[in-house]
Amino acid sequence: MADIESKAAQAITSKMEAVEPGTPRYEVLECARRFKTSWVDLGGNLYNVRRKKWYEKWGYPSFEAYCQQEIRIKPRTAAKLTASYSFLKEEEPAILKRDGLQRAIPDMAAVELLRKVHEKEEVAEDDYRRIKEMALDEQPVSVLRKELKQALPPPDPKPAKHVMKQLLAQADRLADNLAAVQGIPRVIIDRALALVDDIRALLEH
Repeated sequence: MADIESKAAQAITSKMEAVEPGTPRYEVLECARRFKTSWVDLGGNLYNVRRKKWYEKWGYPSFEAYCQQEIRIKPRTAAKLTASYSFLKEEEPAILKRDGLQRAIPDMAAVELLRKVHEKEEVAEDDYRRIKEMALDEQPVSVLRKELKQALPPPDPKPAKHVMKQLLAQADRLADNLAAVQGIPRVIIDRALALVDDIRALLEH
C-alpha cells in the first residue's frame, strides 16, 4: 500500500511542476497531497471544482475523470469528500473554521455517518442531536454506529412464511451436502431428509 501511495504522490508532484503556483488547480493538487490531514480543505476545493466545472477548462471531460487522472482519487472517495464538505457547509459551518490544531476537525468517516443519519427520517430529533454532538466532538465512528443502531426503531419482523421458506432451502442444502459426503451414516441423512419434509409440510398448511 505504501508503494501505491508513493507512486500517487509522485504523480501529483509531477503534475504540480507543470501548473502555475497559486492557481486554483495548483491548490487542489496541493490539498490532494495533504489529503490524510486536510480532508476538509480537499473537500472544499473539490466542491468548487465540481460546482464551477473548472475541470472542463483543465482538459477533463468530467469531474470523475479529473479526480482519477489528476489527483488520483477514486470518484467514490471524491463524492464522499464533496458530500461531507457540503453537509458541514450547510449544517455546521463553524466546523469549517477550525484550524485543525487548537480544535481538531472531525474525521471524514464521522461526518459521512452524521450526514446519513441526518437523512434518516426514522431517527428522532433528540437522537440526531446527541449523535451530532458526539461526532463533532471526535467520538470514534464505531461508537457513533452503536448509537445510531440504538436510535433506529427495530426492523419489522419477517413474515413467518418467508422465514420458513429460507429454513426449507437451508435444510434442503444440508441434506444434499450430507448425501454427497462419503462415510456419513444413512440414518443421519434420513433425519435431514425428514426435517426437509417436516418444514415443507408446515409451509403447505
